[in-house]
Amino acid sequence: MPDHQFDPQRFGILPLAVEGTEPDHLLTLDLVHQALEDAAVFEKKYSLDKTGIIIGKGNYVGPGATRAIEIVRTGEQISSILKDLMPQLSEAEIEKVKHEFQLRKGRFSADTAMGLIPNLVASLVANRLNLGGLAFTLDAACASSLIAVDHGVQELNSGRCDMIIAGGVHLGQNAAFWSIFSQLGALSKQEKIKPFDQNADGLIIGEGCGFVVLKRLEDAIRDQDKIYSVIRGVGISSDGSGTSVMSPSVKGQLKAITEAWKNAGLESKNIGYLEAHGTGTPLGDKTEVETLKQFFGQDADLPKAGIGSVKSNIGHAMPAAGIAGLIKSSLALYHGIIPPTLHCDEPLAQLAETRFSAVQKAADWNQSGLPKLAAVNAFGFGGLMPMWY
Repeated sequence: MPDHQFDPQRFGILPLAVEGTEPDHLLTLDLVHQALEDAAVFEKKYSLDKTGIIIGKGNYVGPGATRAIEIVRTGEQISSILKDLMPQLSEAEIEKVKHEFQLRKGRFSADTAMGLIPNLVASLVANRLNLGGLAFTLDAACASSLIAVDHGVQELNSGRCDMIIAGGVHLGQNAAFWSIFSQLGALSKQEKIKPFDQNADGLIIGEGCGFVVLKRLEDAIRDQDKIYSVIRGVGISSDGSGTSVMSPSVKGQLKAITEAWKNAGLESKNIGYLEAHGTGTPLGDKTEVETLKQFFGQDADLPKAGIGSVKSNIGHAMPAAGIAGLIKSSLALYHGIIPPTLHCDEPLAQLAETRFSAVQKAADWNQSGLPKLAAVNAFGFGGLMPMWY
């Protein structure tokens, strides 16, 4: 949305306070409002007294917090260095340098402080939109936003909430963050994510923010809501003991997928499209394919289901990656299109041993012979979260 402008006054936020606030707080507030508009919540004048919000979000330092740290800590460090190296400077001159440095860094005051605390983003939304249900953030690495959806499903099933806003946000782009993944050897030297391609060599970090509005199916039907997709089952597991939290495990992935299909009450042959974790890292993709091979088997009498990853389009949005896959899959079901994946020009030979083939060109789902059933995978470090629709 390049032309979209955030209007702080629309949400009762002083324009002066925006400058020092974390951008993800403001983007989250705006996109949650858009999600509720799309769900006709305001048009139908739904009560939000039993509406909650759960956000998958990493505890990464954002630009606002970085500025605040520099204003407080770096400002003092500059003063100390000047005193040591240039003793001829007066206290007033040193203070002037510090003050000018802090001034150029931006605002840091009482009206921006709340907007710098990472886990208050859900509370901000609840406060500004008058939500009466639970409001919290969680961090489960790249599985965060789908774990948020799972918690939302539990809240609806328990009856504590009648509506849940669930999703994720990641705007934690800085040199240190990229450096960590560079040290891990996870970044693509080709500067492309090539999910399930023989020449894949790693990922590219992306940014993203997305939310879905969840209701119990019977309530959505009763209220004549627009329904993009229906969650049939969820499965979660950790890998347990293994070589490393950085190394994915077929054992853990199989456990989660088995649980998801059991909860959905469906046979494993029922699959039309899989929105995979698909980071383009050779070990990760091959482990995911091996899991699919073991769970779904290979049946020449069944049409090949599609497999793809939205990361090829937007990069790896870390804690927001799962919700991107969920939104993509829900829209695919809603519009009846099996969506393609970029850069999978030479699919892994291992895929030929599975029931899946990489989707290289969009296809009409209704003409494919495949059931209109999709699944979404999102893996964290040492754990994962598949969903079934």
